[in-house]
Amino acid sequence: MKPEIEQHLARADELLRLGRQILGLGYPADVVSRCYYAMFHGATAVLLELGVERKSHHALWAAFGQLVAKPGLMDARFHHTGIRLMRLRSRSDYLPEPDILRKEAEESVQAASEFLIACRTFLEKRETGPSP
Repeated sequence: MKPEIEQHLARADELLRLGRQILGLGYPADVVSRCYYAMFHGATAVLLELGVERKSHHALWAAFGQLVAKPGLMDARFHHTGIRLMRLRSRSDYLPEPDILRKEAEESVQAASEFLIACRTFLEKRETGPSP
């Protein structure tokens, strides 16, 4: 695996761990933000494996949908979840009093966790090649 891809996965893991810790402290808006960025780095790693690089958040998720979800390389629900968390993250980062619920934060942790597992599975399969 390319070092840049490994770096994005490591950052994603770090952000997810931080999101879990913050959940215990009672800051749901910050949990959502950390989980979104965990997914952002996971999606970036997958796209880099495909030779695609995107700088903006919208462009990243558009490319993920077109190149990964639509052809069935990964479950399309991850594309939808990434977009949903991007919207929640905007609320959590930019509103002076974000209205993020604890339930949304818990769901964000679960979604980011499942997504990163799927990203690793995808990348490992690409690295080892097709099964005989």
